[in-house]
Amino acid sequence: MSVEDVKRSSAHLRGSLAEELAGDNDAFQHDNTVVLKFHGIYQQDDRDVRRARTAAKLPLDLSCMVRAGVPGGRLTAEQWQALDRVAELADGTMRLTTRQGVQFHVVRKGSLRPLVRAINDAVLTTLAACGDVVRNVVGSPWPDDRQAVVEPLVDAIVARFRPRTAAYWELWVDGERAASAEPLAVGGAAPRGRKRSVEPLYGDVYLPRKFKIAVAWPGDNSVDVLSNDVGIVPTLTDGLTGDVTGYMVYVGGGLGMSHSREDDTYPRLASPLAWVRPEQVVDVVEAVVTTQRDFGHREDRHRARLKYLVDERGIEWMRAEVGRRIRTELHPPVDIAPWTPEEYHGTRDGVIGLPVPSGKIADRDGVNLRTALRELTADGTVGQLRVTPRQDLLLFDIAPGRIPEVENRLRAHGVALAGDISALRRLAIACPALPTCGQALGEAERVLPDLVTQLEKVFADTGTGDADIRLNMTGCPNGCARPYTAEIGIVGRTKTTYDVYVGGSASGERLAERIRADVPLDQLPAVLAPVLARYAASHEPQGFGDWSAGVGAETISTWLPEPVVRRRSARQVAEAS
Repeated sequence: MSVEDVKRSSAHLRGSLAEELAGDNDAFQHDNTVVLKFHGIYQQDDRDVRRARTAAKLPLDLSCMVRAGVPGGRLTAEQWQALDRVAELADGTMRLTTRQGVQFHVVRKGSLRPLVRAINDAVLTTLAACGDVVRNVVGSPWPDDRQAVVEPLVDAIVARFRPRTAAYWELWVDGERAASAEPLAVGGAAPRGRKRSVEPLYGDVYLPRKFKIAVAWPGDNSVDVLSNDVGIVPTLTDGLTGDVTGYMVYVGGGLGMSHSREDDTYPRLASPLAWVRPEQVVDVVEAVVTTQRDFGHREDRHRARLKYLVDERGIEWMRAEVGRRIRTELHPPVDIAPWTPEEYHGTRDGVIGLPVPSGKIADRDGVNLRTALRELTADGTVGQLRVTPRQDLLLFDIAPGRIPEVENRLRAHGVALAGDISALRRLAIACPALPTCGQALGEAERVLPDLVTQLEKVFADTGTGDADIRLNMTGCPNGCARPYTAEIGIVGRTKTTYDVYVGGSASGERLAERIRADVPLDQLPAVLAPVLARYAASHEPQGFGDWSAGVGAETISTWLPEPVVRRRSARQVAEAS
C-alpha cells in the first residue's frame, strides 16, 4: 500500500502495532513502520553489518530510533535526569537534534514500551516527533526576557497541532493520558465541509508530508527560521527591543531534495506571507497548515512539502487562501531587523553555552559528557537546560558564583568548552547518518571530527586562521543538518563521495551553491583549500559565506583542482545507484 493508503487504513495511527508489539518477531512490517513514525519511532538496522548478515543468510540487525519532542528545547534538570535514565534502554547515548529534540538509538523492540512510557513520565512525549504532522516546534533558545513571548507561543502552537488520536496512549501508556501529551483545547471550528472527527484538524490521512515550524527572535536567527514550512518572527516597538506589536509569518521553507530528481526537487527559503496581530498568529498558522493539508501533493512524496505548493500556486494565492480561511484580509509583510549570527557558545549572563559535537551525549574516549551532565543536574548545580538548533546545550539556573565550578567539573570529565577548541570545530554539525539512518547514503557524524582536523590544517596553511566558518554535513540530500544554508555544506551523494556547497549565510538568510559534485571524502580538504586561500588573501572583513556568495559559485568552481577519477568496482557502482 502507498503511504497515503496506510495512513487512511490505520484507524488513526493504530495499525496492527498492538499485535506486533505483543509478538516475538524483532521486525515491524512495512505498513506499521509507516504508522510508527507518527509515534516518534523509526525502525532501522545496523548497516555496518547488513552485507555480512545478508551473505550469511541472517536477518537484519533491527532496532529503532526513538525521538522525544522538546518544544523550544526546554528541559528541567529533572527531565534531563529522566532522559539520561532512558538512555540505558538504548545504546547508552543521547543525540541532540537540529530541531531541539532528543533521540535514542538502537532501541530494541522489547524496550520500546518502557522507554516511551518513561519519556511520558518525564512530561515529554514522542507523539508527532516524526510523521506527516506538525513536528517539534523550534523556538529561540536564549533564556532571557524573550522567553515571556517565545515560550507561550511555542506552547500554543504545540497544543493546537498535536494529534488527538487516543492510539498513542493506548499503545504506550496503558491507556492513561500522560500530562505531557494530553491534547489541550482545540482552537477554532472544524475545517469547512468537514465533520468533527477524531482528528478535527488533520483528518483521516493527516498531512501530505512533515511540517516544520520555528519561532525566531528579532535579530537572532539561530533557529534558521527561513528553512521551515512556517517561520515566525515577532515585531517589536523599537526593532530589537520593546513590546510585541505583531508577528511576521514566512511560508514555504524546506531543505530536502533528491539527487535523482534535481530538476524538480530543491531546497528553498521561506517567503514573506504577512504581518499578523498577536491574537491572529496561531490561527494564521493553522490556516497555512490546513491549506497544505487540502492542496499539497499526496501522489508524489518527493514534492509533497509546502514549498512546492507555494512555488506552483504563488505567494499571492497562498496569501489569499489563508485570508479566506481566517475570514480576514492579511496585512502585507513588513521589514524586520537584520539578522546577526548567534550560536551562544561560551559563558555570559550566567549561562554556559556548551558545544556538543554532533549533539552526541556519551561517555567515550576519555570524554565523559553524559556523566558530567548527569552529576551537574542530579546535585542541583545546573537547574535548567536548553537544546539549541546547532545540537548544543545551554546550561543555566546556576547559583551565583558557581559558574567556574561548573566549567571546571566539565573539563575534569574531559569535556571541551567553547574556548578550548577551534571555531570551526565548535561550529561544525552533522546528522547521525550511518550506520543506523535508513536514508543515509554516506557517513557524516562519524567522519566529521577527522574532516575538521584536516580542515584545521588547511585553515592554518592558507592563512584563514581561526575564522568563524559554519560547516554543516549530512549523509544524504534530505538536509537534516541544514547544509544548504551553511557557509560550507557537505552533502552525501554515495557511500564515499559528497557534494560541496559554499556561500550560505551565517545568519540563515541565503542558500549555498554547489561548487562540485561527487567528491571523494579524502579529497574534500583539497577541494576547499584554494577557496579558503583566496578568502584569506582577500583580507575582506565579511564572513566566508558572504564573501563566497559575492564571488559566486561559477567563478569559485574554476579555482578547484582537477577531479580525481578513480575506477569503481562493480559493487561501488551498485551502491552509488
